Amino acid sequence: MPGGRHMGKLLIIRHGHTGLNMPGRDERLRGWLDIPLDSEGLEEAEVTAAQVAASFTIDAIYCSDLRRARQTAEVLRRNTRAHTVTATSDLRPWNLGVFCGQRVREILPFLNLLNQHLDLAAPSGESFYQFYGRYAHRLKSLLAMAESTPNAIAVVTHVRNLLAANSVINNTDVSKVPVKGGPHTGALVVVEKEFGSWQIQSSKHELIAVPEANIDARLQAVS
Repeated sequence: MPGGRHMGKLLIIRHGHTGLNMPGRDERLRGWLDIPLDSEGLEEAEVTAAQVAASFTIDAIYCSDLRRARQTAEVLRRNTRAHTVTATSDLRPWNLGVFCGQRVREILPFLNLLNQHLDLAAPSGESFYQFYGRYAHRLKSLLAMAESTPNAIAVVTHVRNLLAANSVINNTDVSKVPVKGGPHTGALVVVEKEFGSWQIQSSKHELIAVPEANIDARLQAVS
């Protein structure tokens, strides 16, 4: 119903906790490392899935093809009884190549350089523009799919993808995409089209209008 209130819902979920999601000085860059959820992450996935199942009807689930996202998506499928889970590399995070697995504090100068030069590829990895391009293409197709269903589409992905979501949805300056912060592991963000415009709400169901939002600050508020 064009112009109607509820045109679609896309649930964007960050995968659960892993052994490399360590706070402080020991935090390591995950990137494309294919690491599993740890016990905390499996518990987070169950909690998030129960929350989703209690509030939404899920028509389909899409996820990054990395193991931590696939595990989270499978827990979600069991709880929501969604028919399908589709894994795709388009929903992977930024591939930072040789820096994956290293302590973040030890590679900060290199990360800062890559963040300043968005067309510069990480060694054995990709540039931020390459990451953003593949992710934006997939996210826009999922938004179109969500808009055509009366229920919801769920997406399980990574923190970098969540930080880029506002820019993709509203075609804002790619160079302004936050590089720090973001939602905690297992977090749920709801993207909903109401009265012709996409809006974002946190897992606490606090409705947030996207067009003028500082998504980094708002997502950190629910972490």
